[in-house]
Amino acid sequence: MKQITKDNFKDEVMNFKGVVLADFYADWCGPCKMLSPLLDQISKSNKDEKVKYAKINVDQEQELAGMFGVMSIPTVVIFKDGKQVDLKVGVTSQQVYAQAIDDAKTVNPEEMKTNDEIIVFTIPTCPHCHMAKGYLKDKKVSFKEVDVSKDYTMAQKMVQKSGQMGVPQIWIKGQVIMGFNKEHIDMLLGL
Repeated sequence: MKQITKDNFKDEVMNFKGVVLADFYADWCGPCKMLSPLLDQISKSNKDEKVKYAKINVDQEQELAGMFGVMSIPTVVIFKDGKQVDLKVGVTSQQVYAQAIDDAKTVNPEEMKTNDEIIVFTIPTCPHCHMAKGYLKDKKVSFKEVDVSKDYTMAQKMVQKSGQMGVPQIWIKGQVIMGFNKEHIDMLLGL
């Protein structure tokens, strides 16, 4: 598995034409040590050149972990043609990761590009939610706000897609940003 840093992230992940399984881990993390051999087995058994396996040490790459809302480890983020298409938090079975890779292969990134709607998931008492909305308004970016304290159906969809309950969550072009991260917002919006 290839070690990824902020210096090679763009070339190795964002510009890769295919599927990247990125394991966000830490050396001291017990569950991460349990997950690592599972992912190694998958990477050794899958010789598809359009699938890349990567490791990102969250202690050394806090900026990357923040960009993708990694709040607990291990977290596996799956990308297709540079777009986040799936996220798995914690340790699960080898079959679940293998299936996620197979599912990602069938995702059409062009279809994702047509979903230009920006959704900001919030609650009224969240100061970071207010900052995120203010930032988008200052940048003259239109968005749909979903108050998850009032819309249970959308709250469930939010958790299903991201695997996280925290807010704000900002969905831009099919990708999830956890928290208020200006750099990640700017990158996805091309600002």
